[in-house]
Amino acid sequence: MGDKTEIEVTIGADGTVRIVTHGLQGQACLAETAELEKAMGTVLKRDKTSEFYQTAQAGKTKVGDR
Repeated sequence: MGDKTEIEVTIGADGTVRIVTHGLQGQACLAETAELEKAMGTVLKRDKTSEFYQTAQAGKTKVGDR
């Protein structure tokens, strides 16, 4: 079994949406969240983690509830 990939979405009381990815490397995080970001509106800020600067690995992401 491969590494676990997660997309965490938090909606604040003021309506601010925060999207954090876990287990995605390189620009894969941007590709995986592109449609979600488009649906949510304008991106005001983007913080890149150390995973962003690592070489991406191929894979698919499933959507699920916690």
